[in-house]
Amino acid sequence: MPPALPFSAGLSLFLALTACQSAGGPNLVEIAERVNATLEPNAVVLAVGDEIEVNFAYSPTWNQQVVIGQDGSASFLGIGQLIAAGMSPGKLKQTLTDAYSRVFDNPELVVVVKSLGARNVFVMGEVHKPGELALGTDRRLTLLEALTRAGGPMKESAYLAQTLLIRWNASSGKQITWTIDAREEHWTGAVPVYLQPYDIVFIPNTPIDKVGVWVDNYIRRMIPFPYLFTPAP
Repeated sequence: MPPALPFSAGLSLFLALTACQSAGGPNLVEIAERVNATLEPNAVVLAVGDEIEVNFAYSPTWNQQVVIGQDGSASFLGIGQLIAAGMSPGKLKQTLTDAYSRVFDNPELVVVVKSLGARNVFVMGEVHKPGELALGTDRRLTLLEALTRAGGPMKESAYLAQTLLIRWNASSGKQITWTIDAREEHWTGAVPVYLQPYDIVFIPNTPIDKVGVWVDNYIRRMIPFPYLFTPAP
């Protein structure tokens, strides 16, 4: 597993943008195509509950099936525990190849995903029912549909003008963060903002407070692979 990815850049951006109480960025209509361009509809990001098969071309006695546990790791023969959640199958293949090259020669292998665990998005903050939302088999859900399923924003305290969307991009191995003006007057655009697995939508309050507590509670504890994110220095 590569080193933990820094959360500091996204958090710094969040703090800067939320320091003022004005509309915090492009509205839903303006930003939809930009956000949707980062979707990875065919990408598989390994997560808790996924079952993986590892097969060796020249060393079949090392063939194995593993399940990613609640801590995001799986136990592999000869190398022990390895964090697999948050990786693509291709990245896991390269990581395992590098690890097994220190165990025996010519560890040519393939990684096969046998079954997937649940795939969710997360809506947090000033909504009536914050938490996880399971995606269907088509993995299609818009940001507004997610808000509806989360009970809708709290009219008294939700600061939709600075809605935060955090996305883990497996292809680049980077986190993408947007601050979006998601007020109701922008809900009628022709192109919706689509979510993908593990997206986090955060609706702040007015004024925004205890940002560090929110990051600790929701980024590092509640998403399936919190070990990918580290606190800001």
